[in-house]
Amino acid sequence: MDKWTHAAETIIPPVKRTEIMELAKDAVPTHGDAELGIMASHTRRVLIPKRQGKDRPLEEDVVISRLDSDIYACFAPRANDPSEIPFYYPQAVAYAFGYLSPGDDHGLCQLVILVREPVAGSATATNKQRMVWQDLLKRLYKWTVTERFGYQKRVEHDVVVGYEQYVAKYQELKAKYALRWVEGWTEQTDPKKFVYEDIAIASWLICLWEQDVDSNGSDRPTFVDLGCGNGFLVYLLTSEGYAGYGIDQCSRKIWTQYDCEVDLRTQTLEPFNFVADVDWVIGNHADELAPWVPVIAARSSKPNARFVVIPCCPHELSGKKMPLKATAGQSKYHIYVKYICELSEQCGFEVEREYLRIPSTKNVAVLGRKRTDRDCRDAVETLAASGQHGFVARVPDAVKNELRLEKAKHRAFRPAESQ
Repeated sequence: MDKWTHAAETIIPPVKRTEIMELAKDAVPTHGDAELGIMASHTRRVLIPKRQGKDRPLEEDVVISRLDSDIYACFAPRANDPSEIPFYYPQAVAYAFGYLSPGDDHGLCQLVILVREPVAGSATATNKQRMVWQDLLKRLYKWTVTERFGYQKRVEHDVVVGYEQYVAKYQELKAKYALRWVEGWTEQTDPKKFVYEDIAIASWLICLWEQDVDSNGSDRPTFVDLGCGNGFLVYLLTSEGYAGYGIDQCSRKIWTQYDCEVDLRTQTLEPFNFVADVDWVIGNHADELAPWVPVIAARSSKPNARFVVIPCCPHELSGKKMPLKATAGQSKYHIYVKYICELSEQCGFEVEREYLRIPSTKNVAVLGRKRTDRDCRDAVETLAASGQHGFVARVPDAVKNELRLEKAKHRAFRPAESQ
């Protein structure tokens, strides 16, 4: 209950943060506030929405009460009219959830939700509201069980870039680009995934780069996106005033929809021969190029080149897939992330990690922003040479499709064998 009282954003995604205005413990009940029992605490808070240009903040009272062995948390919006309640909040005069004691030593504790509606059926009749209450019950149950068994979060978000800075930038870019590109997406892939994911990554990168500009007073950094795919990340960064380019084996249909100043290049990259002339080397789910990103940054013509790589499918420097096995407490993905971090350290970088807020399970960003004091030039060249030996560039998808068609035609026109 304390978690939800002080961090409503954990259960209401459109809420950016919770501001506590007033907190009173062991309060004396007044008028009808404690009708569920004896009031234990009364908190007045404000829910600050993410879309502050469209949604209004909502002031709310939270009353925690006890009745015998039961405990309730009641939430009441301070609104004079139902129309003042924003879309993200239940259309209710008040609602509460409670933990009811079983009454004996062997029974099960009950979890209940109570709703006081402005009009009978208005808050519970629609499918949307039923889904809200069902989702609420699931989350409350999960929190109760994890709290009971002492669950601790395994990852921490917002270590490199602050949450509020990131959310503000994400909402800005989403308002500018999301609707247009979701509706006008020409690729076979799901636009709701790729558009919003790249907007999230671009928002995080821009916040990261703004830190360097603010602290060092330097110019906006330049970038290259290796294995840029649909090129949408390059488009976003270019549109926001960052100079750079993307490279991929094959062009995409969506490339023709971007502005002419978006620099997307079709090239089969040999990473051991590639020299980056930019400030930042990016590898966003770049498959076999991912382990090369720190190597390329270390060999860049820019002495202080940095990198960020978001690993996906595990590949060695040779381009071959890595045969990884999950271990107790570690997935294949996190073993691969560890491998990328070790490569980065060998290249002389101080490694940082960030768990990104993107719609993907492959959401770890590995960063190299600072160099160690060690001279790692020989180590870097050794890594590049080991990767070059036996390296085979991936066959472009277009070529693969042509080969499949040729094989299919050959089978179709092959004379039938004599009986």
